[in-house]
Amino acid sequence: MSEHPDQILQAGKAVSFDENERQISRIHRLVKIVLVLTLVAFLVLVLYPIFASRESSFTLAIDKLPARDEKAKLIKPSYVDVDQNNNPVNISAESAYREENEHTDYFFTNLVAHMSLPTGDGIEILANHGSLNTGTQIMALDGEITITSETGFLLRSSEATFLIGDKIAIGKNGVSGIAPFGRFSAENFNTDVENEIITLSGNVKISFDPNKPLNIFNRVTPANNEGTAN
Repeated sequence: MSEHPDQILQAGKAVSFDENERQISRIHRLVKIVLVLTLVAFLVLVLYPIFASRESSFTLAIDKLPARDEKAKLIKPSYVDVDQNNNPVNISAESAYREENEHTDYFFTNLVAHMSLPTGDGIEILANHGSLNTGTQIMALDGEITITSETGFLLRSSEATFLIGDKIAIGKNGVSGIAPFGRFSAENFNTDVENEIITLSGNVKISFDPNKPLNIFNRVTPANNEGTAN
């Protein structure tokens, strides 16, 4: 059975102009919604890592923190200055802290100090523990302590006070070491590294280098030069 073309047209539902406009508007709104959702998803992907990282951030300006631990540790700190003779001083450590913010005493662990004598020769100080007063430039060291200089001194002790400006090491808890004249050990010591003078007391033991003792004694007691020619 055939159908007339006019009957086919009449069978289809007519769409009004207004309905067509509404459908077009819905399509535009859907397109806009998809664009907005795409933009939101993009912003979330970009901004989330930034906001998430803020949870573990911290203020570098310690003085601006509302509250802080006065004994907060400094990790791998360094102290750079000059001594009273304008020679460089560089002290670093594994960690450090001070009791109060206004204090000038810093307490170190695994301290390493490098200094220079007026002659340009270097000094290295190693200590397990120690404190530094940045006002007086005095170090109180303990633990395993080693003091070496390019002039030929090596001292080992478990307790010492080191005067940075004068390059003097003082201790009363035993010392052993090497000097240009040989080896030594004692209970107490006072070592002027700059002027190469060592004062020992208490169970003193010295092993002289046979090639150098006369030169050392001549330097210490120049008035006895005539009696040292043997």
